[in-house]
Amino acid sequence: MPLKILILATIFVLPLVPTFWAIQEIPRRRFRSRRRKMVWFAVVATVPCLGAILYWILERRHTTPMMPA
Repeated sequence: MPLKILILATIFVLPLVPTFWAIQEIPRRRFRSRRRKMVWFAVVATVPCLGAILYWILERRHTTPMMPA
């Protein structure tokens, strides 16, 4: 029984990892426009795992890290 619970927890938690990563990553990057940043944030928040993967594949290479203050 504990093995089944561990497997189910992994199945449900593992897809959330890219989402949490993207939600933390998006505010730390410089986008072409503020609107574009908000759209990607909304996509990641609305379509959790798929949105994060799409952000990583399509948009991340077009952004630059923000310099620390």
